[in-house]
Amino acid sequence: MFRPAYPIRTARLTLRPVTLDDLDDVYSWQCRPEVFRWTHAEARTREESRSSVLAMAATMRLPA
Repeated sequence: MFRPAYPIRTARLTLRPVTLDDLDDVYSWQCRPEVFRWTHAEARTREESRSSVLAMAATMRLPA
């Protein structure tokens, strides 16, 4: 299986797996009601954002 060497960098973009260190950044937009204005979801609490980050991290993890 192909395993990329992270981070992958271009002149304008850096790609890497999500980690719990991203919580502050994710929460900064997930707590804003205007982000969810046109969805069926609501702004999230910090704990809900933490769960979201952990779920993203688990989804992005490549199998061994």
